Amino acid sequence: MSQRVMDLIISNVLSILITIVFGYYFLYVGDKEREPTFYVDPVRTVIIDQANVGEAPLQLLKPNHDTVDADVVSAYFYFFNQGKETIKRENIYSPLKIKVDKSEILYFKMLKTARDISGIKVTRDTLENSLDIDFSALEKDDGFVGQVIFEGNKDAPLIIEGGVDRVKYFRNELESIPPIYILIAIFIFLVAAYVYLLLSKRNPKSVPRLLFIFSAIPVIYLLLMLYKTEWFIDHKVPETLRIEQYVQQSKKQVFELSSWFH
Repeated sequence: MSQRVMDLIISNVLSILITIVFGYYFLYVGDKEREPTFYVDPVRTVIIDQANVGEAPLQLLKPNHDTVDADVVSAYFYFFNQGKETIKRENIYSPLKIKVDKSEILYFKMLKTARDISGIKVTRDTLENSLDIDFSALEKDDGFVGQVIFEGNKDAPLIIEGGVDRVKYFRNELESIPPIYILIAIFIFLVAAYVYLLLSKRNPKSVPRLLFIFSAIPVIYLLLMLYKTEWFIDHKVPETLRIEQYVQQSKKQVFELSSWFH
C-alpha cells in the first residue's frame, strides 16, 4: 500500500475519532444547565362527579365541615431536574409553589422520591392554597412524584411558581436522549471506517471519493442528532421516578357514585 493511501486512511480514522469526541461533548458535556421540570400526568381520576350526585339527598363535607360543591379530582405530577447542572437550595430566589388554577387543594401525598439525600420536602399551605417545595439539592433526574386531590374543574391546570437562578422557565415536557444513540453513532463510525479500508485496498484510485463518502456518513448522523434532536428524544420520566402501579390505577376511578343512583 502506498504512503498516500496510508495517509488518507489515517486521516479518515482521525476524522472519525474527532467526530465521536465532539459529538459526545456537544450532546452530553457541552449542554450543562439547570432544567427544572414540572410534568403533569394527562390522565386524571374524577373521584366525585357533581353531575351525578348533585340531586342526591346527601352532603359531602371537607375536613373543615364545608360542603363539597364541585368535582373532586385526583392528579399525578412529577418535579425533577432534567438538566446536568445541580439545582441547590441557594439557587432558588423565589419560593417554589404548586397551585391548581381556580381550585382548592384538599389533599397531597408524596408517592416517591428519586433519592432521599436530596432532602425533598413538600408542605401544604392552606392560606395560599398551594404546595411549597423545598430541597437541599437536585442533581440530574433527582426529584419526586406527587398526587394531589383538589376540588374544581377536572381539567384545571396545575401550575408551578417560583424562580431558579439562570432558569427562565420551567420545563413541562419529558425530553432525554438515551445513550443507545451514541452507541449507534460509534457503530456507524466504525463500520464506515472498516468498509472504507476494504474498498480502498481493492480500488486505490477511488480513495479520494471513498474518503469523502465514508467521512460524510458519520458526519450526517451527528448533524441529525444536533439539529433534529426531537427524532432521538425519549419522552419518559426518569427510571428512578417511575410508578407504573399508580399510573395504571389512575386510569380507573377510585369509586364511582353514579352507580348508586340508577
